[in-house]
Parts: sequence; C-alpha cells; structure tokens
Amino acid sequence: MFRNEPLMFVQGPPVYIKVSIKDEESTSVFVTNEDESQVIAQDIQEEKEQQTIQELPEEQPLQKIPDPSIIRRINYLGSPFARQVYRPLQFVMGEERVKGTIDQINGETLVIEKTEGEKEHIAIEIRKIEEILWRGEPFLEE
Repeated sequence: MFRNEPLMFVQGPPVYIKVSIKDEESTSVFVTNEDESQVIAQDIQEEKEQQTIQELPEEQPLQKIPDPSIIRRINYLGSPFARQVYRPLQFVMGEERVKGTIDQINGETLVIEKTEGEKEHIAIEIRKIEEILWRGEPFLEE
C-alpha cells in the first residue's frame, strides 16, 4: 500500500541539497576545588603576561587615496573619443603642471603623452593628481 513514489511529480531538473553535519566531541575538564584556585591564578598570570607582551603594529606611512571624481574623469577622458576631443589637458599635482593627453591607464598610474617640447611619455600616480584642467578651466563631468 505505501510505496516510495512521490505523491506529485514535477517535470524539471533534479534538486540536490547539501547538508553539513558536525560531530562535536566533549572536551570537558574536571578540576577539584584545590586545583581550581591554582589553575585560575595561573590563567590570570598568563593573561597579564600576554597583555605586556602584546606589541603595537608598526606605523606605516599614510598613502593618499585617489579622489573618486578624479578617477571618473580620467576613465572618461581615457576613452578613444574623449582623447581626440579634449586636447590638451593639464594635470595639476601641487605646484607642478603637466600638459598633454592621456595615453594609457595602468591601474594606479596614468601615462601622459606630453604636447609641449619633445614628444615624451610620463607616468604619474593617479593619487597625486589634484585637478584636471581643459582650456584653463577645471574639467567637469557631463
């Protein structure tokens, strides 16, 4: 009368369910009252030693995080169409200004082809760029 057939059959792929089973072992330690006070004293002493031994991590020099709006502008200006239209660009890095066009974007560095003087390529870290100018005005995203 009872069979191992499903009551309702649905056409579709088979469904498998992963079930993880954990076997836990009991690791209880029973200590008598005399030994308990010694164990607690040892634990307190070990904790104090660990606290005194614990060292602070060495300070690493802070690196400036690139401005997200600068990154968006560089990605836009790095597209083939924008490279031709928005020429030349000025990249402001503190007191220094570099005039040229974007040649490549390599991770955190930007390769610029200079338009002044000899044609040369300069690699600049994106996080050092403070502003991008086009025609003497800050380039704003459209």
